[in-house]
Amino acid sequence: MDIKTILVPFVGDLHTSAGLSTAVAVARLMGARLIGLHCPAETALPWYVAAPAAIPPVPDPPVPGRPSAEAEQSFIARCSAACLTCDWIADHGFLPERLAFHSRYADLIVAGRADGDPKGKGGLSPRALGQLVLGASAPLLVVPPGPEETFRPQRVLVAWNERREAGRALHGALPFLRHAKETILLSVHPPGYDDAPDRRALAYLEAHRIHADSRINFAAEFEAPGAILAQARTVEADLLVMGAYGHARVFEQALGGATHHVLESADRPVLMVH
Repeated sequence: MDIKTILVPFVGDLHTSAGLSTAVAVARLMGARLIGLHCPAETALPWYVAAPAAIPPVPDPPVPGRPSAEAEQSFIARCSAACLTCDWIADHGFLPERLAFHSRYADLIVAGRADGDPKGKGGLSPRALGQLVLGASAPLLVVPPGPEETFRPQRVLVAWNERREAGRALHGALPFLRHAKETILLSVHPPGYDDAPDRRALAYLEAHRIHADSRINFAAEFEAPGAILAQARTVEADLLVMGAYGHARVFEQALGGATHHVLESADRPVLMVH
């Protein structure tokens, strides 16, 4: 799969977007077009509302009077300065739902995580990001809050297990892995588990001309998110790749949510796929 269309939301500050610098860097790396989506600020929905069921088949018209034109001009100017082609969508509704809807026509979503600062660049809350990754048709690249460093995925850590979500994340990460200088396949197993690396996953990557080193951490399942984030810091990964919500949604909620823990705590970009 190639990344040729990238969707990026404008949440609070209409002159910029949390994650926009990263989206621009990815677009330049992949030769992709950017699509800016302006929606009103998100309104929290209950965690048990399934995003796909709530997405209407046709987008509603934008709310009159919204200062979308100013945001559009700023977005186009930013893309022009980076020599990128772009499109603009003015929409309204619950932002994760609208992003999920428009992701049907995109190869990647890039969204910043909110930092709680009312004067910041906006961004989505971890809960909204979790709802988005459940309903999205494209992989989601989550950018942590704070100053955005130039995104260069030279060292990529892939959190691996044999679940469907991990496989989809690995497939979605291939465009990034082709540009990386180093790929690390990390498996986290409970103590006493067989310590042999997953040769099939390594062979799959080799078939795509991607050589990966294999690492195994031993930790209880509830410790796995912390172990993954710690390993990402240890190897100084530029990008973390992982599947989202490998358990049933209610089960994850009862456990506190491994995916939600990473969404709340990751200090580097994370590529997630459900």
